[in-house]
Amino acid sequence: MKLLLPTVFYLISRIVVAFSQLWMYPTRNIRRPENSRPSLIIEAGERGWSSIELKELYQSAREYLGDESVQRLVVDRNVGYRHQVKHVLATNLDVTHYLYDPRTGRAEDKQNLWNALTDSVSMALLLRRYGVTPVVLLTDIGYRYWRYQAAAVSAQTGVVVSFMSTKFSRAMFPHSRLIGPSIFPMSQATLRYLMELRDTLEAERRIEKRVRFTGSLYEPRASFMKAFERLLGPAADIRGRELGTARKTDAEYWQLIASAAIVITTADQFDQPGADLKHVQHMVYRYLEVMACGSLLLAPAVPGVMNYFTPGIHFVPFESVEDAHDKAVYYLEANEEGDRIRLEGQRRAKALIESRVFWLQINSALGPNGFF
Repeated sequence: MKLLLPTVFYLISRIVVAFSQLWMYPTRNIRRPENSRPSLIIEAGERGWSSIELKELYQSAREYLGDESVQRLVVDRNVGYRHQVKHVLATNLDVTHYLYDPRTGRAEDKQNLWNALTDSVSMALLLRRYGVTPVVLLTDIGYRYWRYQAAAVSAQTGVVVSFMSTKFSRAMFPHSRLIGPSIFPMSQATLRYLMELRDTLEAERRIEKRVRFTGSLYEPRASFMKAFERLLGPAADIRGRELGTARKTDAEYWQLIASAAIVITTADQFDQPGADLKHVQHMVYRYLEVMACGSLLLAPAVPGVMNYFTPGIHFVPFESVEDAHDKAVYYLEANEEGDRIRLEGQRRAKALIESRVFWLQINSALGPNGFF
């Protein structure tokens, strides 16, 4: 069923859009001269725009396309989602691309198949009507209905970006315009800030000789971190928060990562209703974040990570909580070897961010519908 329904959404979307072009809604590609600059709208709710993820996405897009070529849509939960999207497209006729996130709209109801279908087909119609190419950000690829929406919105044109290897995701999509695992879209401005922060902390001797985790605690991550803390003892600094609780400020978050000798993370997906593929690990944001900060990363060698980072060269891989404990103990003492790996990781992260890999991959996957 999880393989069939994305195809159903995809086919319904293609059929509806095709008929609409012949009957009601002709595509309006003629509104833009061929030599016009690309223009991108990024959508998110008010809460989404407060996250590091969206801030970095927006800033890195501005660095890639130019400040005037990127605008935000802050979706108001009290106003119809489709109405807001239609308004911004109708009043910005130079828009060429739209970053769609299935978590927006009626995303709070993850189990409603009808809402998922109608929202996604309606979105596909709007984008096709105004000649806009979708870039679908599928951060939570584990949610079935969000995958179905991604398939429908990207049916005609567009690309689906996720943080899971396409080795697993390609079987779930009826088209091949997929990127995965994608890298975290960190901006060059934040990279410079983090490198300066780490240099300052080292100069002031404020790097803590501990193994730290900071972020959301959900199963199975919560159980892993509890076991890791029990094994490592006082050297473990687990600063997790429950899902839905207040996040740390950006400055606090970066300070915690940059001031730790070692940062550990897991790569498991949420274990909750509406999600599947729990056995497939994905390349969470912390891979790039930690290396950009200049801390030593202790993390699983997830499928596809070799597209960007080499285990043992750029970060320290582990296979179990016992293995993570043993390597944490070793690298807390092996300063020279740990420094070599973390510095190689930082150099690699810097190269990836400065080369704008996140956006270049999207541009390439879009082919003739790319930004440039």
